[in-house]
Order: sequence, then structure tokens, then C-alpha cells
Amino acid sequence: MGLTDKRFYTAYFASVMATGIVSTAMFIYHQIWLSDILLAIGVGLYLVLWYAYAGRLVLAPREMWRNLTDPSTTFGFFTIVAGSNVLAVRFMLAHWVGLSVVFGTIGLVSWAVLFYTVMTALITGPAADLTSVNGGWLIAIVAEQSIATYLASMIGVVPGHVTILFLASATFWAMGLILYLVFIAFIMNRLLFQTIDPQDMQPPYWINMGATAISVLASSRLLAVPVHTTILVTLRPFLEGGTLMFWAWGSWWIPLLVILGIWKYWRGHEPIAYHPAQWSIVFPLGMYGTATTAMSKIQGFLPLHWVGEGFAWISLGAWTLVAVLGLRHMRQRSQVPANQALSLEQ
Repeated sequence: MGLTDKRFYTAYFASVMATGIVSTAMFIYHQIWLSDILLAIGVGLYLVLWYAYAGRLVLAPREMWRNLTDPSTTFGFFTIVAGSNVLAVRFMLAHWVGLSVVFGTIGLVSWAVLFYTVMTALITGPAADLTSVNGGWLIAIVAEQSIATYLASMIGVVPGHVTILFLASATFWAMGLILYLVFIAFIMNRLLFQTIDPQDMQPPYWINMGATAISVLASSRLLAVPVHTTILVTLRPFLEGGTLMFWAWGSWWIPLLVILGIWKYWRGHEPIAYHPAQWSIVFPLGMYGTATTAMSKIQGFLPLHWVGEGFAWISLGAWTLVAVLGLRHMRQRSQVPANQALSLEQ
């Protein structure tokens, strides 16, 4: 990646999200050695990317600010939040509580800084054009739901604070729900009432499904918590209905996204080449598998366990494919002159 490049891709942390959630899926299905390898890769990517983003902030602060205030690129920064929390939840599964708290705290602080900076800049800045709307906007919802999932995972560690953690997690889940309804309306308007070319159907549109999947995971984790406080018991029916609604809507998206992907490459005659945006396909697949598995533990949804396991392995296959394409891309870049590397990346 070119740290001073004007076309810097802001959602590189999607690779961490994808690697972390596939690691989680493998852990759930007792492929511990494979899960640990993926976790190590995810942490390595996380550290390298923080170094790269910090370098861009130092070397090209104006370009960084331009990315942060551009409606078409700004939401990519929320992959930092989601990547931090996906790793935090994975650490919690392994009972590495200290690391989980560190990564979860980074995710929460990053969300607070990004969310209010981005929203303020978008509201007070020039009006956004509808063509800047894309599936990447929903990364903001993924970020909020990743915090909800992390807080829900903390309940088992600090049982003395069940009520406050449950309410905090449910609050982030509800905020994500509302924001999803707002953003998906813009996205559907873009898809249905604007001309869409094959090159417009970029991988981040898979987050249309991925945002619902992580919402299902968050609410399923909350529904697994035994609660007795009146307010928490009152919230359960709302969470149950929201869980089914999100899962149904996300499931509806999968065949459509596959069809649109085929149309993109068939109609647009695009070569299948690596782009960091492709991690935005892997993450939703892994999250759908993990969320469906969590949902299957709710009374009455047991048969969905097999669906979750199937998508867990599909996500591993997708991760492997994108990783191979990425490694091949890196090898090709290392074999071309420096002045041609930028055009190859673009």
C-alpha cells in the first residue's frame, strides 16, 4: 500500500476482521490448531496495519483527513473498530481476558473518536452525492455491533456487573439496528433507482449481509445470558424478534449477492484479481456462519447448527482463496519496477 497515495484504501483492517472471524468459527468447531494459526495471522496483520495507518497520518496528514471526510471512503476506517473487537472476542473464547480487554478498549475508544468525528464532518461538510453511498457505509453498523458482541462476552467474566454490561451491549445493538435501517434505505435507493454498472458492485456490498450477521451474533449472545432483573427480562422478546428479523434479511441477501457477483464478472469482463476489498466478502461469510451457530442455541433453532457449520467451512475456503490471490499480488508487485507498482495495485 502507498502511504502517501491519494487512493489509499481505508478499509484494510477488513483483513483482520475476516481472519479473526474465521479463526473464531474454527474455534467453535474445535479446529483449535487451525484457529490458533489464523489468530496469529490476524494479530500480525493488526500490528502491521496500525503501523501503516500511523505512518500515513505522519507522512500525509492532509490526505488522511481527506479520506476521513470523504463520504465514499470515511466508513472504511470503522474496520479498525470491528477488527479490534473481533480479536477481543476471539481472545475471550480462549480465556485470555487481559488481551481481550486491551483490544476491546481500543475498539471502544476508536469507535467514539471515529463515530463523532465522521458524523460531525459529514453533517457540517458539503452534501454527499448518492453515488458515494455503498455497502461500505454499513461498516459503521458492524463496528457498533462488534462492541455489543464484545460487551456481551464480558458478562461471563464479571458476573457481578451483568445488568450494566447487558444494558450497554443491548444499547449498542439497538443503535446498530436503527443506523442499519437508515443506511440500508440509502443503499437500496442507490441500487434500485440509480444506474448500476458492473464496476459499481464492489465487494463491500457483501456487508449488507455481514452487518445483519454480526447483529444476530450480538443478540444471540445476549439471549444466552440468564437474567432475572425486570428490565432485562422485558428486553428479551425484543431481542428475539430482532434476531430472527436480522437473520432472515441477511439470508435473503446471500443468493442475490452471488447473482450480482456473477453478473459483475460476466457482464463487466473483469479479471479475478486481488483487491483488499475482497476481505469484505470473507468477513460476512464467516460472521454468518458464526452467528447462525450462536442463533441455533436459542430454543427452537437447533437445525440451523448445520447451516452455521457449512458457512464456517465456506468462509475458510474464501479466506484461503483471497489469501492466495493476495500473496500472488505481492509477488507480482515485487517483480515490477517501483514506478509500475502503483498502477498494478490500482
